[in-house]
Amino acid sequence: MGFIASLFGCNSEKTPQHTKLEEITLRADPSEGFSDIYLKIISDKPTDSTHIYVAKGLYHGKTVGIQVEVKSNMPAGITQNGEISNAGFIYDAVTFFSIGEESNELIKALGTLYSVNTSRPFASQVTATTVFSLNKNISNLNTAGNYKFKLFFDTEADVPEIYLNLNLTEGIIEILEKDQEYRKPIIDVLTK
Repeated sequence: MGFIASLFGCNSEKTPQHTKLEEITLRADPSEGFSDIYLKIISDKPTDSTHIYVAKGLYHGKTVGIQVEVKSNMPAGITQNGEISNAGFIYDAVTFFSIGEESNELIKALGTLYSVNTSRPFASQVTATTVFSLNKNISNLNTAGNYKFKLFFDTEADVPEIYLNLNLTEGIIEILEKDQEYRKPIIDVLTK
């Protein structure tokens, strides 16, 4: 029966083989002054137009995590000549979802790493208003590779930015700081 289900695609969710969690700051280089985090992809559920990833890690012994839905096949934002292409700006292409207590723990971890006091839980859903593809090719998320994006969040006061890298070859989601001045606005956006 399982063979027939796999033949007809009844269960299309992919779960990576290597799901051992590691510290979210293990791969970060603190000498650059940024507090970047790295989460292991636990599951990948493709839909008609997106991939839904659940990613987790450890911070001081506690499991932290998030669900991220990313639009598939986003156009390249960088031409082969290295120039910026307006086709690379996509609206509402990345959404973060809470997975409960592990996402609340992620916010606490980010608050500590960013030196921002926060007591609010992770928002149930947060969509980046604009995403810029930092890739020279279409982001085919069905293919292993390293896909890089810059995310913009419109707020009343500012437009905070972060980088989201999908390292599908290693099964890792990277959330990287754009600028330290965005630390509090990013926490505010993720906890609304």
